Amino acid sequence: MNTVIRTDPVRKKIESLGSRLTLPITRKALGALEGEHTSSQRGHGYDYMDLRAYQPDDEAQLIDWKASARAGKPIIVNKQREVTSTVWLLLDVGTEMTASAQGGERLLDVAANALRMFAMLSLKRSDDVSLVFGDSQSITRLPFTGGYTKFDKLLDDKLAGLKSAPRNVTSLLEYASRIQGKNSLVVIASDETAMSEEHANLIKVVSQNHPLVFIAASPLNPFSPGLPGVQDASDGRLMPAFMRTATTEGSVAARREFLAATFERELARSADTLLRGGSSEDILTTFTHLISTRLHGSRPRTASLLPRLQPGASGKAIS
Repeated sequence: MNTVIRTDPVRKKIESLGSRLTLPITRKALGALEGEHTSSQRGHGYDYMDLRAYQPDDEAQLIDWKASARAGKPIIVNKQREVTSTVWLLLDVGTEMTASAQGGERLLDVAANALRMFAMLSLKRSDDVSLVFGDSQSITRLPFTGGYTKFDKLLDDKLAGLKSAPRNVTSLLEYASRIQGKNSLVVIASDETAMSEEHANLIKVVSQNHPLVFIAASPLNPFSPGLPGVQDASDGRLMPAFMRTATTEGSVAARREFLAATFERELARSADTLLRGGSSEDILTTFTHLISTRLHGSRPRTASLLPRLQPGASGKAIS
């Protein structure tokens, strides 16, 4: 696969958002999703734990200037804080994710940008972040320490080196169900066709111990008559023209909406969150709207923003 283009405007917006948000707002934003709980993790707070030298991947706002002046070099003060946890970012990297989303990006890029958004907020809050890739061949936890820039590069490098294998969301959920401890925020990014009723019990198991956010990228409809040159993401075959009619397009759209609604109900029963959208821009907009709504007292568990597909778009798709 080709390396993700670093001029992606949504990624620039994510980085800009991270620089504008204050730490209190960042805490509230993530707290609205996970609930606050005590932790002995290092980070911001009121009780000092220890001092250490500044490293290139650290954020500048972590520098304690008084301690730095005494030491004659930049110093970071680690403090005990009252809220935080490890944040687990699980990404479906199956071949199906190379299909096109409704906005024209690959589903994989929409999902990866969503995880960048959570990583940016979590690292700003000094959480421990664990990144996990999953497909039918393996579930791989990628070791990571450092700041957002390092996370961004790690994700780029690993996405560029992916090997083709079908997805296995069941294995990702099983992995999440085995995460030790309680109250770690678990974020799973895939596409909206990946989940089914058979995953309901695994979702319940994960939710018993951890708040769960599911990122659902919305694929384009391969049966749309206005999409020339649509290929199946798994085998590259072109979609036959005679199958691409308004009737088949409507049938597929209705089926997807039914499955999405079923999955939404399952998540709601566990008080979990679904973020659904057809592009990286949609997911970012939906997330910021959801957080704003919750911070002002209303707590909808599910948000979606599905754009109308523009005629003439093209790309790979799966039904």
